[in-house]
Amino acid sequence: MLIKAITDSERPDFWLISDPHLIADDLHDFGARFKKMWQTSAGKDIAYQDLALRAFVRKVVRANPAALIITGDLTFNGAKRSAERLGEIFAPLKEAGIALLVIPGNHDIYDGWARSFSGSEERRVAQISPADWKEIFSASYDLAASQEPGSLSYSVNLNPHWRLLLLDSNLYSSQFSYTHPMTSGGIDDGERRWLS
Repeated sequence: MLIKAITDSERPDFWLISDPHLIADDLHDFGARFKKMWQTSAGKDIAYQDLALRAFVRKVVRANPAALIITGDLTFNGAKRSAERLGEIFAPLKEAGIALLVIPGNHDIYDGWARSFSGSEERRVAQISPADWKEIFSASYDLAASQEPGSLSYSVNLNPHWRLLLLDSNLYSSQFSYTHPMTSGGIDDGERRWLS
């Protein structure tokens, strides 16, 4: 039997979403440079995510699942402010007793495209480091039954019978980046040892 489970229910309700690609509203002004970037964002709805995600959170709170799981690309371009804003948007889940479980995607950690947009200009902004990620989403890691020390991977006991593995398979720089995010990944030897 597993210990430290989110719920003791045999068949709990868990919700899953992926790739919200949030860019915090205070990082743009709907100006010319933001609109140009938006037009090239491969169809991502990056202009109204704050509003849409807040509405989604109200729906999750009403449905009251045991947990909401978000698998990667929580931010559009790895701006630390966007991750902080996402944490603020999803804060009502904790108040409602709903676990928020997150794992980064290739857009999230040390993304060299982290920018703010004002008028016709863009500026580099703080990127998310692995330490920032664990701090911003500390409530997720607080629920971990086990954490892999060399990555952001962790496991959570969903109930006495189900264990969820949240695997960080991303490749990213070990420091502030000036380049685009890497789109490949894998599980390294340290993660394999931890999994076994």
